Amino acid sequence: MSEPMHPLDKPESGKEQPSVDELCRPSPPGSQMNQEEALKRHLKSRHMQMLAIGGVIGPGYFVGMGSALSNGGGAGCLLGFTIIGMMLWCTMQSLGEMAAFLSVSGSFTNYMSRFLDPALGFSLGWNYCILWFGILAAEYQNAGLVLTYWHSAMPSYGFIIIFWFLFLGFGMLGVRAFGEFEFYLTAAKILFILAFFLCSILISSGAIGNQGPIGFKYYQDPGAFNGVAGLFKVFVFAALQYSGTEMIGITAGESARPDRDVPKAVRFVFWRVLIIFVFGIFFLNLVVPWNDPSLLHGASKTARSPFVIAFVRAGLGPGADVVNCIVILTVFSALNGALYVTSRCVAGLAADGMAPKFLGWINRFGVPWTALIFANLFGFICLLNRIAGAAVVYSWIVNISGVATFIRGCISLAHIRFRKALSAQGISLDELPFKAAFFPYTAYISLIGNIIFIFFQGWTAFLSPFSINDFFMNYIMIPVFIIMYLGFKLVKKTKWVKPEEADLVTGRRNWNKDALPDDIVAPKVSWPRKVFATVIG
Repeated sequence: MSEPMHPLDKPESGKEQPSVDELCRPSPPGSQMNQEEALKRHLKSRHMQMLAIGGVIGPGYFVGMGSALSNGGGAGCLLGFTIIGMMLWCTMQSLGEMAAFLSVSGSFTNYMSRFLDPALGFSLGWNYCILWFGILAAEYQNAGLVLTYWHSAMPSYGFIIIFWFLFLGFGMLGVRAFGEFEFYLTAAKILFILAFFLCSILISSGAIGNQGPIGFKYYQDPGAFNGVAGLFKVFVFAALQYSGTEMIGITAGESARPDRDVPKAVRFVFWRVLIIFVFGIFFLNLVVPWNDPSLLHGASKTARSPFVIAFVRAGLGPGADVVNCIVILTVFSALNGALYVTSRCVAGLAADGMAPKFLGWINRFGVPWTALIFANLFGFICLLNRIAGAAVVYSWIVNISGVATFIRGCISLAHIRFRKALSAQGISLDELPFKAAFFPYTAYISLIGNIIFIFFQGWTAFLSPFSINDFFMNYIMIPVFIIMYLGFKLVKKTKWVKPEEADLVTGRRNWNKDALPDDIVAPKVSWPRKVFATVIG
C-alpha cells in the first residue's frame, strides 16, 4: 500500500510531481537532505523557545549593556531597543512562515539560495557566520572580564581557554543534552532578571540600600538622553543583542514538530525578549546613571556589569557577588547557544556546497563535529585584548557584528520571493502552518528598515574630525558582502532562481497526526499546564 501524499504535494495541471518514494529516497552524500537525515530531531517546543531567549540574554546583556547605557542614556537605550525590536518582529514573521513550511538546517541562508540566487545564499550565510563568530568572541571576552571581578591569580585568557575546551566537549554530546541544558539555564536567567526588577524598585524607593529614595532622579540628572550620536550607537548594539531570536529558524531542522513549534516560538518569544530588554533598561537607569565612571566604555580602566554597579552604589556588596555568579551562569548558556548556531550554519553551508565538504561531517550523535571545532576556533579572537584595551576590543566586535545583523533584512526579501514561488506553483496559502501577519507590509518594512540602518548607523564617523577607525568598523561588512556575492557568482556562474523553478519540496515533512507516535502528538493538558505553557512556551 502506497504512502499517502502530502497535501502540499498535490499534482499541478500539466506538471508531473515526484512520488513520495522519490522524495523519501536517500540523498547523495553531502547534500542538504542527506544532512537533515543525519541530524537528530529531538528539540521540543520548550527547547526552541528557551533557546531563542537564552541566545539573547547572555553576558552581553549583563556586561555590555553598560556600553549601551553610557552611549545613549536611559531613554536613548529604550528608544533604540524598541525601534530595532519592531523591525525584528517584522523579520520574525517572514522567517516563521518559511521555517514552519520548510524545516532545514541553515534556515534562511538556504532560503536565499532557493528563492533568489545561490550567490546571495553564500554571501548571506558567511556574513551571518561572521556575525556569530563575533558574538562567540564577545561572549568569551565577557567570560574573562566577569571572572576577574574577584581578582583571581589566573589571568582572563586562562579562563577563556578553560571555557573553550569545556564548551567544545559539551557541544559534542548532541542536541538533546544541549536543549535540556539551555532550557534550565535560561529559566534561571529569567528568574534572576525578574528578581532584579524587584530589587531596582526597592532600591529606587529607598526600601533597601544606603542611598535613600532615588525615584526617577537619574532620568533628570544626568538626563534621559546622551545625544543623537549615542542613539545611533545603541541601534548597532541593540541589533547585536537581539541576535539569537532568529535561532528559531536554525533549530527548525532539528525540531520534532516544526509545523507546530515554530509558529508558537514566533508568536511568544519576541514579546518576552522585548519585555526583558526594555524593562531591563528602564530599571537599570532607575538605579544607575548613564554617566557612572564604572560603566564599560572607551575611557574606562575596568569592565564592570551595570547590574553589579547598581548594588555597589546602594551599598549592597553581597548583591554584586550574586550578580557576578549569575553572569557566570549566563556564560554557559550564551556560549552553548552561540556554538550551536555557528556549527549548524557552517554545516548547512557545507551541505549546500558553499563551504569545504569536511565541515558538513556529522557523527552518530547528530553533531556536525568538524563545523563545531571550526566555529569555536574563532572564539580566540577575544585574546586580542592582550594587545588592546578590553573596551576597544569589545567595541570592534560589537560594531562589526552589529552591522552584519542588519543584513538579515535579506530574510524578508527571501520571504517575498517565497510567496511568489507559492503563487507560481499553485500552492494555496491555506497549506502554510503559519502565515506572516500583515504581509507584504511587514516584509517590506523589515527589508527597507535594515537597508536604511546599514548605511546610516555609522554616520557619526563623518562628524568633524572624520574617524577612519569608526568608518571601517561601521561599513567594512558592506564591501565584504558584495565581494563574496560577486566572487561566488563569477566562479559558480549562478543564475537568478525563477519562482516556478524554486525548490518547495526539500525540508517539508508529512504531518499526519494519526500516523505520528504518541510521544510526538501533544496530549490534552489541564488548565494549570496551559498557563505554564503560555508563560514558558
